[in-house]
Amino acid sequence: MQRAPGPSGPTPKATRAEDTASEPERPGRRPRAGSNVDPVGGDGRGRHVVLVGAMGVGKTTVGRRLARELQRPFADADEQLELRAGRTIPAIFRDDGEENFRRLESDVLADLLAAAHPLVVAAGGGAITRPENRALLGRRAFVVWLQASPAFLAARADPTHRPLLAGDPDVTATLERLIAARTPLYEEVADAAVDVESFHAGDDKPKRALARHIARLVGVPAEAPG
Repeated sequence: MQRAPGPSGPTPKATRAEDTASEPERPGRRPRAGSNVDPVGGDGRGRHVVLVGAMGVGKTTVGRRLARELQRPFADADEQLELRAGRTIPAIFRDDGEENFRRLESDVLADLLAAAHPLVVAAGGGAITRPENRALLGRRAFVVWLQASPAFLAARADPTHRPLLAGDPDVTATLERLIAARTPLYEEVADAAVDVESFHAGDDKPKRALARHIARLVGVPAEAPG
């Protein structure tokens, strides 16, 4: 994650909308020892850009806009998984169980990150729970962690399409537990973290503002306003 030099430095708070105007471009994570990342200019140019974060944070909608900013193809890992399986994610969870779903999710992510040309990818919220996925993200991608509070996410996540929330009487509490459990894993893979809520509070077009902010983090100048 963007941090002071050294692997053991403290994790900074996520960048916010009010930080955007004066924030300089900063490099992404340095390659881990033994990794095969060859970053261009020390930033995210030339690598896949993968958005990670909890369900409901806006990875797909922001990712589509970011892909336009970066002039790259976009892929939603969950959509690709459903196309491959010929079933919805809730049906896969119900019929095959979470472990089989996670295996398929890993296969899809690996195939996307094997693409010859850089993509923008919206990863599934739980993709970072498998060690092989985290290792792959570390080697092949510039990873942006989109963050938001459980209450913000609960207002946007439709439980009927989220197997881990289906039938839950307290979605906010469940999201709080999931985020607490997964935060160290997001921190492990993230090159940058972005506070989504502040953009929604401070901009009348938050998805556009988020995409342009992330494009700068990747190392690509954003388009002129319009």
